[in-house]
Amino acid sequence: MQKVIFRNCDESSPCWSELEGLFQSEWSDFKFKDTYKDSVQLPSVITVLRDNVVIGGLAYSHFQEPHQVRDVVWINAVFVDPVWRGQGIASELIKRAVEQMPDYYRSQPSKDSTSKLYAYTNIAPLYLSLGWSIVEIETEPNHHVVSVSF
Repeated sequence: MQKVIFRNCDESSPCWSELEGLFQSEWSDFKFKDTYKDSVQLPSVITVLRDNVVIGGLAYSHFQEPHQVRDVVWINAVFVDPVWRGQGIASELIKRAVEQMPDYYRSQPSKDSTSKLYAYTNIAPLYLSLGWSIVEIETEPNHHVVSVSF
């Protein structure tokens, strides 16, 4: 992996809008304001910078836990600029996301915590290579819900 910097960011960071733009290059309807609301506490967004330019990142959302009736944290978006793919950056983003989860849940006043992180993905082999498992639930073709314990 070439020299890149992984950094947490929030809406006050200049990286926030740059990362939102990157996400929108893949998912045109992506907007941080749709998931990062005052009423919803989520772990920090993770950005990847190379020479002070955002080249990738990861964001979260709250969504219902499969086979449960409570909302939990999901990875909402993982994206690496196509120029920088194939260097392990997405894998590192996902690993860092999992590492953030115990501290995140410890900081939450809610008793409704979990020890799993979820993602809905069309690149399940990437997650499986990092120790995640497929959750048996109906999905769109070529997509899977995956989870990992932390």
